[in-house]
Amino acid sequence: MPFLKCVKPSVNKEKLEKSKKIGSRHSIYAPRTKRFFKQHYKGEWENDLMVGKGMEIDSDGWMYEGDWFDGRKHGYGVLSKISKDGSIRKVYAGDWITGKKNGFASYWYENGDYFEGYFYRDKRHGYGRMWYKNCDYYQGFWKDDLPNGKGMLVKGSPPRISNKKMFYVFLDSLFLTGDGNRYEGCFTNGKRHGLGTFYHLDSGQRQRGCWNNDFCVSSIMEDINWRQSALHPTEYAIPQIYLSEISY
Repeated sequence: MPFLKCVKPSVNKEKLEKSKKIGSRHSIYAPRTKRFFKQHYKGEWENDLMVGKGMEIDSDGWMYEGDWFDGRKHGYGVLSKISKDGSIRKVYAGDWITGKKNGFASYWYENGDYFEGYFYRDKRHGYGRMWYKNCDYYQGFWKDDLPNGKGMLVKGSPPRISNKKMFYVFLDSLFLTGDGNRYEGCFTNGKRHGLGTFYHLDSGQRQRGCWNNDFCVSSIMEDINWRQSALHPTEYAIPQIYLSEISY
């Protein structure tokens, strides 16, 4: 009968288990190429993975502060961009799932646009509202980062003020700048497509019809009951259309 020897545990495995980061730690990762920012993470760990609350700054200057799970952004978190001069610009504040923007959030674009609504896999998807820098405003449904479904688009233009001071008024769904002409109806891939109504509030008229690829192909134009109070009312009123009985 052979003599059985006790198998000694591997020394390397023991060192590996002891070196795993658990609890609150501060780790710095050296990038392969020279970058302005040194990538680092400060927060909680579990089994060598980022779990819980933590903050990470990558080599491109992107800073994330929030929840982590299994080494990825998961839960609520804020994503910001650090410039070389040290200024910090908030970009995204909302929900994350497995490292992707997913759920309700706010997004600040670099060009001055602002979005508030739902994301799905890093794209605007579901109901949301968008304030554009050029004073346009959209509220409605989105799909794959574009307006899609029922929505309302308000066309605005910055007011001309000599002292260059511009005041924007946001009252829930109201967006009061420019002429305020708006479209309410169907959108497809970011364009007006399907049944909709366009309100020419500057001239006091309403246009109901069908749109195709952002162009109206068939519509009926009628005056709004307060046409004379519009900014630039039409010179002549549009006569009403009456249906007559046809007898055979």
